[in-house]
Amino acid sequence: MDWLMAAWVGVAGGATMEAVDVIKSVKWHRKMPWNVQPDTIEPPRRRPDVRPGEEQLPAPGWPGYCVAAVLRLFVSGAPTGALAATYPHSVNPLVAYMVGLGALSAVQQLATLVPLAVKSAGRAALGGVAEEAQQQALQGHAQQTYGYGHANGVPLRPQAAGPPADSAQPDTGITAPQGSSDAGGQV
Repeated sequence: MDWLMAAWVGVAGGATMEAVDVIKSVKWHRKMPWNVQPDTIEPPRRRPDVRPGEEQLPAPGWPGYCVAAVLRLFVSGAPTGALAATYPHSVNPLVAYMVGLGALSAVQQLATLVPLAVKSAGRAALGGVAEEAQQQALQGHAQQTYGYGHANGVPLRPQAAGPPADSAQPDTGITAPQGSSDAGGQV
């Protein structure tokens, strides 16, 4: 199934959800959904999409409802088409229809998570920048104070005065005592 056909099947899923909303409106309010006023909703059965204070607002009317319906169809078709373009061999008509049915809910959930993800990514990026700046400041302080810095993450310290580590040591003729014990240093 190509992505365009999958998008159209997703639009059909969105249209099904729109039809369900119309059916619910007619059954519950005995009116078409564009004629439902927020104040006709009884307080015990208050809808979650009506905020406090919006009870006195006028009904949206059919143009507003049509715009919302077209946007819902777009929101159903776009993710379905994108999914089919990404995984062309995995999307069949049933999968495309199911994605179209649930696309609005999925997009709403993702929209609530995006600000959190952006906030976390921003903090992580700022944390990384701040950490890097702090490390650079500490390196500069160590280099000024102690005369050494870092090269590739390995501290560079000045060499102590004395012979190189691989040079031969002179033989002084003194040997260590043999058979010493731990009891008071007696031999």
